[in-house]
Amino acid sequence: MSQKIQQEGTHVFVYGSLMYLPVWGQVVKGVYPCLNAIAKGFQRHAVPGETYPAMIENTAAQVQGLVWLNVLPEDLQSLDKFEGPEYQRREIEVVLNTSGESMMASTYIWLNPDVLNDELWSVSRFEAEGMQTFLNNHVGNWNSTGQRK
Repeated sequence: MSQKIQQEGTHVFVYGSLMYLPVWGQVVKGVYPCLNAIAKGFQRHAVPGETYPAMIENTAAQVQGLVWLNVLPEDLQSLDKFEGPEYQRREIEVVLNTSGESMMASTYIWLNPDVLNDELWSVSRFEAEGMQTFLNNHVGNWNSTGQRK
């Protein structure tokens, strides 16, 4: 039997760098629980020349990620600024790994699929090689106002 997750803020599905506390904790001020979840009908690609991914629609695929629960509006604004104009926040359905329960969550969809190639983003490669580069390039210059320095 699945339990209903109370919603007091916005649930946010993340599938790349924001799955990791060293990144998430620099962008948002609140402390939020998270659950493993899958976004069906999407695919996660490597962005050429970058360490972060892009998620685009693909009905034959699915993306494993996390859903952060009840994110407050001020932190949602910080996430919007952090993701920037390359992404659009959109509400999608995700499925929780543990219960199979579906829920609605906001996520960030890549707006320019034409720049992507067939290379998929690798979680293990990011953890082994890309995390420090990402932190240096994209988080090290992040400040509490939600603006890049």
